[in-house]
Amino acid sequence: MQEALLTPYPFIKVALPVPMRTLFDYKVPKAIALRHTLKPGMRIKVPFGKSSRLGVIVSLSETSDWDPEQVKPLTSLCDESSVITEELMALCEWAARYYHHPIGDVIFHALPVLLRKGENAEFRTENWWLTTQEGQNLALDQLSRAPRQQDFLKAVQQHPNGLSQHAASVLDLAPAAGKTLEEKGLLRREPRSFNKSGEKHAHQMQVPPTLNPEQTIATEELLDHRSHFNVALLDGVTGSGKTEVFLRVMERLIDEGKQILVMVPEIGLTPQTLKRFEIRFNTDIVLMHSNMSDRERLDAWLLAANGHAKIIIGTRSSAFIPAPNLGLIVIDEEHDTSYKQHEGFRYHARDLAIKRAQSLDIPVLLASATPSYESLTNALQKKFTWLKLRKRAGNAHIPEMERVDLRGKTLIHGFSEYALASIKLCLERKEQVLVFLNRRGYAPTLMCHQCGWIAACDHCDVNLTVHKRANKLHCHHCDTQKALLHTCPECQSEELFTVGEGTEQIETQLHTLFKDTPILRIDRDSTQRKSAMAKLTQKIHEHDQAILIGTQMLAKGHHFPNVTLVIIMDADAGLFSSDFRGMERTAQLITQVAGRAGRAKKPGHVLLQTYHPDHAAIECLCNLGYEHFAIDGLAERKSLSLPPFYHQVIIRAESSNEQEAMQLLAAMRNDLEPYFSKEVYLVGPYAAIIVRKAGQHRALVSIKSPHRGPLHQATQMITQWLEQSTRQHKIRFAIDVDPLETY
Repeated sequence: MQEALLTPYPFIKVALPVPMRTLFDYKVPKAIALRHTLKPGMRIKVPFGKSSRLGVIVSLSETSDWDPEQVKPLTSLCDESSVITEELMALCEWAARYYHHPIGDVIFHALPVLLRKGENAEFRTENWWLTTQEGQNLALDQLSRAPRQQDFLKAVQQHPNGLSQHAASVLDLAPAAGKTLEEKGLLRREPRSFNKSGEKHAHQMQVPPTLNPEQTIATEELLDHRSHFNVALLDGVTGSGKTEVFLRVMERLIDEGKQILVMVPEIGLTPQTLKRFEIRFNTDIVLMHSNMSDRERLDAWLLAANGHAKIIIGTRSSAFIPAPNLGLIVIDEEHDTSYKQHEGFRYHARDLAIKRAQSLDIPVLLASATPSYESLTNALQKKFTWLKLRKRAGNAHIPEMERVDLRGKTLIHGFSEYALASIKLCLERKEQVLVFLNRRGYAPTLMCHQCGWIAACDHCDVNLTVHKRANKLHCHHCDTQKALLHTCPECQSEELFTVGEGTEQIETQLHTLFKDTPILRIDRDSTQRKSAMAKLTQKIHEHDQAILIGTQMLAKGHHFPNVTLVIIMDADAGLFSSDFRGMERTAQLITQVAGRAGRAKKPGHVLLQTYHPDHAAIECLCNLGYEHFAIDGLAERKSLSLPPFYHQVIIRAESSNEQEAMQLLAAMRNDLEPYFSKEVYLVGPYAAIIVRKAGQHRALVSIKSPHRGPLHQATQMITQWLEQSTRQHKIRFAIDVDPLETY
């Protein structure tokens, strides 16, 4: 009887980061039950096979589905309290069910990397510098021959409570100087817990601009719904002041003691978003994105979890960040495909954030100049509050969009004569030009003039991209890299030439045409290093006249007030895509890039270089705008029974054997289709557009239905069948619910 009281729950159900859609039962040893109170969300060490694994307790149980004698005891307890809150555990369980993904993988995805590795959920310790009695009384002129030591001692003397290592780094003080002063007995070091909250910037507090009538109506509407769940779509043209609207709402909620999660699609947008918020709010702000070190991410996670961080700015994974007083989720550029995870746990952060807000009964604000068709449909059906901003803030005007017909024209380095003349005039006015081409590298293809050989990837059915500056050939799909070839491997000819243009080539060519003009390239290659994006944007603001070249990284959210001309090199890129979303993405990209022009007092002008100036889609976008274009597109989607009117799941299989993946999916369809609801429609199996990727041959089955229920029932049956059928075969499969890539 006494034993029963000590261990009311002798078993626990544990999630492990393994590709199995199940929980695992373990016993609670008496020694642990006596000393600790086990709770869901705690991390534990458990035996698994011949090794030991870190797991997370999902629930406690009085019984086990297995023979109690066969159930192994847990090895040790890693936490005294839960690292996954009850609210986040429920969100993870929902996500695992909805996306048909292993629960353990989902839960571990919600944790920072260091917690997945078993580190303690504690702030790191950091050394602080303090003066000794001798160091406090020493006259600084005695160190005049050692200026670095003098600067270091002066800084520490001015901080009687100590100077942190982080602060010393920010002040650019030499670490060697501090060490020398310590050896002289003038300074000492003291380890302290790193519990740094976000910097406070009261001295920089910015006076908010006056709202125009559209912004005022939107702000009041959002404030009216701030105390309960509501999804609002803030649909504003580029430069209409969407950020100012949600800053006003955030201000009120922070005054009420709430935390705000602001999600952005790209790492490159986080520094500028941080700067915008720092000059408006005298509160604690943290960042969460993959360019931070694992230690920095854990510290930010802890600051959010203990409620100190009032504003959390993060990319996709921040949808899982703990925040005990969360009062609002803002999803900026909600249409962006970066919110969808395309590998492993294929969740959509926007949809997950909406589900989380619903469970917490708090509002969600989706902001975009080019809303996704899914969000527009919800707004049209009155499921979302639709707030429109159709005028630019201040005196700025929406830029004029002009189509440049390339048919029969001779291009100079990819530019029409008219485009080059427009660049010259713009630079003469001391203004900036933005050239947009969504292809990084020097050229997409390397070819032999003599025999026609093309440099192809050995592991994928794609050509290698030429990167001249790095002197390499690079596959952007599997990351294979080779030294740049100068002799054809087939015929030994040295007449190799590049086909097509990338941003690197455009940069080189513009340097020859505009020698005295600063030319700045912004793409994934030029922004790989930490803080590279911030340095490039700073340079852009420093120059009156400049040419900016970039991929879609330049299209999102950036404010360059002196950009008055935007040239879209290849406006036809997505017009004839095999993906039914191709037109939607093309329109979003063109509209977003065009929106970088004329954002201040100077008028903007956009040139679309196209071989199809009379194409209905381009005409509609230029003459009527994105909303009209999207509503026409939705009518077409509805007539074809495509998302968002039908719900979709893609089943992907891949194998090193050319036929196995296709055969597996064909067998699955043959076995299971008779059991599916009549509302479920299957297409396939069919080969992916890039059949071989990273050495794996890929096949797909598409499933769709007008209702989610039957679709998820069918997907559950498919998942179970595939798990059983792939145990003895080296075939991998993936379930992609609400896919954005259907090829």
